[in-house]
Order: sequence, then structure tokens, then C-alpha cells
Amino acid sequence: MPEIKEELKQRLLPLIEEEDLELVELDLAGRPPRFILRIFVDKVGGVNVEECADLSRKLSDYLDTEDLIQSRYTLEVSSPGLERPLLSLDDFRRKIGERVKVELKSPLDEKKEIKGEIVEVREDEVVIALEDKVERIPWDRIDKGRIII
Repeated sequence: MPEIKEELKQRLLPLIEEEDLELVELDLAGRPPRFILRIFVDKVGGVNVEECADLSRKLSDYLDTEDLIQSRYTLEVSSPGLERPLLSLDDFRRKIGERVKVELKSPLDEKKEIKGEIVEVREDEVVIALEDKVERIPWDRIDKGRIII
């Protein structure tokens, strides 16, 4: 299924970008004969319900025409919400100044989770200000990140 997801990303990304939206995440769940294709989009200032509905119609028409999913499926297009996941260095970079929770693949200073404010994003690390110090986290140690409120 990873091949299908990657092809869907490559084919749908230009359509999403035409709407001045950013693809946050694409997930294909389920199994034949029924799949759920979840697409999370965002933009500066947030995305509203009408924009999600418009994009859903556009993507649905395209998917029906191209027949990329060889089975029945349900398409869900939505905003990632306030506590959106951070999946790339660019995601972290766009959220400099925001509070985040970062889960680590392996402990850093005996911690598997770090909460703080993103102060800088470099080529291969994220710099987070904690209450008492600044933590430099190598990108390859980050499992996932999420905005916290």
C-alpha cells in the first residue's frame, strides 16, 4: 500500500497546490473492498470548511476519472486542526514561536518527550526553548511533533 499512497501524493499534490493549500498528510486506510482516503490540508491563517468541500469535489472528480484506487473508497478532506502534526523540518520552520510536544525515537538527556517553544530550525535539527534551557534536537531523533495549546 505504500506505493499507492506515494502515487496518490504525487498525483494529487499539484491539484492541492492549485488551490493555494498545503498537503499536511495523506493517509489511505482500510483494505479491499473499502478504503478511506484522508487528506489533511492547511494554509497560513487556516483552512475553512468551504475550502475543504471545494477541494474534496475537485479531488473526487479527478480520482473517479483517473481510477487510481481500484476499489470503493471514502474521501475525507479536512484541516489538521489546532494541534496539527509536524511531519517535516518545513512544518517545524513554519511554526517557529509556537509551543510543541516532540516525541523522540530514542531518549535525549533521558527524555523521550520534550515540550517547549520552537526557536530555530536548522538543516538537520530543531532548537526548542524549555523552561530552563535550550535543547538542540537532531532531526533523525524526532519521531513526531505536534503543536500544543
